[in-house]
Amino acid sequence: MFPCPTCGSPDCIRPMDEILAEAPSMYVPCSTCVGDKPLDKMAPFRGLGVTVSPDAGRCPVCGRRHLDMVMAQVLDLLIDAGLKPGNAALKDAGTPLVAFGVDMLGPPRLGKKDLVLVLDDIDRKTAEDIMAKVPEIKGVIRRYGGPRMSVGLMDTDQKPHLYELQAGCDVRGDVLNSLTGDFCFYRRQSVMHIEYWRNNSVKIKMLEKMFLQGDLAGKTVVDGMASAGTLGLMAAAAGAKKAILNDAWLPAVESILWNIDANQALLGVRLERLRPLSGLPDIGGEPELIARASGSVELEVYHGDVRKLPGVIKSCDVCILDPFPGMPAADFAHDWQDITKDKIVVL
Repeated sequence: MFPCPTCGSPDCIRPMDEILAEAPSMYVPCSTCVGDKPLDKMAPFRGLGVTVSPDAGRCPVCGRRHLDMVMAQVLDLLIDAGLKPGNAALKDAGTPLVAFGVDMLGPPRLGKKDLVLVLDDIDRKTAEDIMAKVPEIKGVIRRYGGPRMSVGLMDTDQKPHLYELQAGCDVRGDVLNSLTGDFCFYRRQSVMHIEYWRNNSVKIKMLEKMFLQGDLAGKTVVDGMASAGTLGLMAAAAGAKKAILNDAWLPAVESILWNIDANQALLGVRLERLRPLSGLPDIGGEPELIARASGSVELEVYHGDVRKLPGVIKSCDVCILDPFPGMPAADFAHDWQDITKDKIVVL
């Protein structure tokens, strides 16, 4: 693979086959710490009598800590910094995101740099303090607008909504197990919305249904608002002849390129980058071909406005459009009616 563009580590963006091999034991307690009890998340934390230190609650055998103990140390630092009241409960500490979103049967046991934190109230100094004192923390992100306001670009004429990386690294991956194959999709979590795929995801079920019905085999499929590339790369693995992935948001295009590389063994392709992303605008207008891949399937990656893409590619069999909630999906679909042969799928 390649060093992380954010922090330079070789461990942030890794091939899917490596992650898949480690997934069953990635955050699982060992026989010694399996009986660790969770903390009361509703009661005032400092009334629980919990010892707080970098090694408090650390398993002497596997060296990991229960998620609650990690978040307890984080909350203690936030209270000391005056960013949380003295009676704050553990539930108020923030949103923890494991570095690799794998299926888990219980709370994770965490090792070094296993957790990205999303906090509503944080400053850079305190974030750096958390990074220095809590070994399990990989990155600290400040959230703006609350959890209901999605990160990223809603439309090309709007200002993107961003979080802010305060310290460390915000690159993380989510593992997706599907009928079309097992993937790991990476993204920078401060500039792209959080997606943790579950087995009951409507979008994933839709792609799987199309796969089982043969709607994708041998077809040219467009994922016009691709984000990290999930649906387009699933279609590629489902037997599409060609998959075209486009997004107007440059960080999304960056993620698509990472994810083609990370999942190339499943896809059976090699990626060719046609131009560097540096110098491109954050918000694309006229679609520009950024990269292509060939092998078992042909892939093309564009950066541009999805409404202008039909004039570039001319024809497709299936068009998938996945706009942000609240966006006028019918307007986007209208632009594709004349060039889509089989079906337009709007999510």
